[in-house]
Amino acid sequence: FGTFELPAHRGDLTLLRQLVDHTLRTDFPHLLGDENPGPVEYAQFFAEVVASTAELMVHWMRVGFVHGVMNTDNMSILGLTIDYGPYGWLENYDPTWTPNTTDAGTRRYRYGQQPAVAHWNLVQLANALAPLMDGEVQPLQEAIDAYPDLYRSGWHQAFANKLGLES
Repeated sequence: FGTFELPAHRGDLTLLRQLVDHTLRTDFPHLLGDENPGPVEYAQFFAEVVASTAELMVHWMRVGFVHGVMNTDNMSILGLTIDYGPYGWLENYDPTWTPNTTDAGTRRYRYGQQPAVAHWNLVQLANALAPLMDGEVQPLQEAIDAYPDLYRSGWHQAFANKLGLES
């Protein structure tokens, strides 16, 4: 996510647009039509990032994975786990545990906080994309607002699957 934040923070909208357009062509070509990408495609891209991030958080949480450093530059738009720094696995259920000794004071990146931190990181990505939306940021807000339900439904489905239930 941080890769998109940098040009946005610098006000380099040309570079930001080039980056997003390249990302769409390379990793999200199914969102492209015959014309150059614009706000509609950017909103669709962001909605997919939100959904894949919610799914990633479900999988981390269901297996007790703790990333340890969930800065925006350690979040992937493809819903992948990247930057295996001080990661770890829960031995016993402890929602306050973090493998990151530098995070021991605040425990921002603790196990139980990961879905909320991912949500916050998505807001930062939405803020980075907002200048490309021609003033129409509502689709970004709608995607952000969908995250809690996407996460919650994925979480419930993961546990239903674990118990052999359909839903």
